[in-house]
Amino acid sequence: MRNPSARSVPEGLVAACAATALTLVYSAPTPGAGSRYLDGRVPHEARVLSAVPARDALAGAGGRGTGETVLEATLSSLALAGFADPRAAAYLAVLARAALRGETSARVLAGLGHEDIAPFARALEATGDEGSLTGALRVALGAGKDATLRDAMRFSASRDALAREYARDFEVTRELARPALLNALSRADSVRGALVQTYLEVLSEVPDLDVAGRAGHDEAEDVSRMARGVLKAGGVHSRRGLEGIANLDGLLRADPRLSPTASENPVAAAAFLVALEYGPEALSHRLRPATGGNRGR
Repeated sequence: MRNPSARSVPEGLVAACAATALTLVYSAPTPGAGSRYLDGRVPHEARVLSAVPARDALAGAGGRGTGETVLEATLSSLALAGFADPRAAAYLAVLARAALRGETSARVLAGLGHEDIAPFARALEATGDEGSLTGALRVALGAGKDATLRDAMRFSASRDALAREYARDFEVTRELARPALLNALSRADSVRGALVQTYLEVLSEVPDLDVAGRAGHDEAEDVSRMARGVLKAGGVHSRRGLEGIANLDGLLRADPRLSPTASENPVAAAAFLVALEYGPEALSHRLRPATGGNRGR
């Protein structure tokens, strides 16, 4: 049954929103993550190119299962760019399916079944993701047809940021990242600054589970504390804040274990939701040329 209060969104709009969200977030100079100014472990161009096949897969999310959508986005991105981001695709796959079918994301999540597990696991394995979620999916595959993808996500929710969002109906995305992005867009003169500010808001409030997995919970808390300090200094809205962002970026890049890789995807999902609600132009019309010396922030 569809949500009577919601209307389905055309595939073309979903595609435009997905491309806009992924491309802009991949290009934003977020501290400790890859950007077009400083490549991390993956060249910026590969990340941006991967958004194209991901966009096409997400546009068809209404007619295929969530696991199949994530797998299609992953394999086609690898084929084109040699890089894929199955976790970003997974964030957007549920939201895209809900929009295309005129349903709530809660209903899409409730319908995740056993048949979604294998393609979802294949997508993670294709990119070498051997984290706790991949292990939980393998266990679920062997547990019989009563085990569902939603079950595996709930089991992994305390250790994996993606699983937590699936288990809690995108709580961080909806309750933190989206309001932070809208507020930042109302204050920043460019989407680049708004996305960095939103990333800092997420990182400051929710310790990054990828950092916790690599370096420990104390270190993850320390990274969040540093992000709060940058925000207290003004974030992207003040000179002191910009200096703090640059310093934080240097500290996080100096130790790869501290890269907050789980904090970027809620920002991309929030950007997708904002683009769906207000149109992709709400983000793309705020594009400004980068300036030299401050990394475009």
